[in-house]
Amino acid sequence: MSLFNFRDWRIRNKLLLLLLVFGILPSTLLGGLTFQVFRGVVSNQAASNLQTRSLATALTIDQYLRDRVEDVVTLSRMAEVVEYATKPELGTARANTLQALKAVATRTDYEATSIIGADGKILLSSNESDIGLDISFRPFFFEAMKGAPYISDPTVSVVTGRPAIFFSAPIRGQNNQVIGVAATRLSLDGLWTLIERDKDAVGAGSYGLLLDENGIRIGNSLSLGRRSEMEGSFQLFTAVAPLSPEAEKALVNEKRFGAFAAQQVRVVPIPEIANALVTPGIKTFETSSDNNTERNFAALINLTNKPWRYVVLSPFSSFFGELNLWATVYTLANLVLVFIIIVVAYAVARGFTNPINRLTEVADRISLGELDVQIDVSRRDEIGELAEAVARMQASLQAAIERLRARRASS
Repeated sequence: MSLFNFRDWRIRNKLLLLLLVFGILPSTLLGGLTFQVFRGVVSNQAASNLQTRSLATALTIDQYLRDRVEDVVTLSRMAEVVEYATKPELGTARANTLQALKAVATRTDYEATSIIGADGKILLSSNESDIGLDISFRPFFFEAMKGAPYISDPTVSVVTGRPAIFFSAPIRGQNNQVIGVAATRLSLDGLWTLIERDKDAVGAGSYGLLLDENGIRIGNSLSLGRRSEMEGSFQLFTAVAPLSPEAEKALVNEKRFGAFAAQQVRVVPIPEIANALVTPGIKTFETSSDNNTERNFAALINLTNKPWRYVVLSPFSSFFGELNLWATVYTLANLVLVFIIIVVAYAVARGFTNPINRLTEVADRISLGELDVQIDVSRRDEIGELAEAVARMQASLQAAIERLRARRASS
């Protein structure tokens, strides 16, 4: 029998193959197509959910930063603050300014508010330990001295040793000349609270990452409930890709992240996010993660008040878990169906081939002269008709032989 010549196959094998092909193939193709369609729908829904969430949180962060800038700008324009920056020796101006500083410092997340002289030294602060500190090397000072409000990147405070963010605005005297800087120091708790809301918000295991312009993690939803643990861990203040030597040197010299990055900025790579950072705007993509071993969906958006990026990641399992479960169930059901078809096909094939095999055996015995062999096939289908034909042939042969014998006897 040739394997490639279907006509030469045994009937049993033909029936088995035909039942498998026409019983399993259509359902398998239809099932595979259905799952691909559903997977595409789920993927599109995942991308939409991630985009919506990342955009909403980014807008909230932008608004948070905008409100704090308004606070420090308002402070810098207060008459008593301008008067004190112009003539620090005036006692009444100092008292009034200190009162204003302390009033602002009572607001949520504020750690200190300060007036900085043109030389970069803190003249007055709501926190007495800040007075006299030279912060001329900090960008929030020299950038504000250029004449515009400024929002710092998160920086480890030299006073508290904890990450903080600084808002500053120029203080202008006569002739609109910049004579000093008003600054506020806020803990990162406010920003982190906004980001922590995204933990598991777009499916189990989802979280948000806030990255600065260098791709350094400055916020992570996973800090929820364990902020002290996160500070100084790989989850914060590490880059998703190596920095240029110039950028890394500037951060080290600035002492932005304190002892954690005293010599270099650590890198915990996420190549796909690093690649996505080079193109602005909202985008969705697949990526690895620093928090799980799965592939993840991610959506990235640029903030407007700072050159930061916000990314929301969610593992595939949070979207495809139920779909994969049904795919497993469908596969198992298909395997059971294959088994049933094989059993049924084998039984059906035996129903056809066994009578044929018996008739073949009868025909062989008749050909050898056993004309009285019993034909044990009782059916009404085509095989039954074949059995009757063989029986008629047997009877005809018997009659012919009897006639032949009678002639010989008479002669």
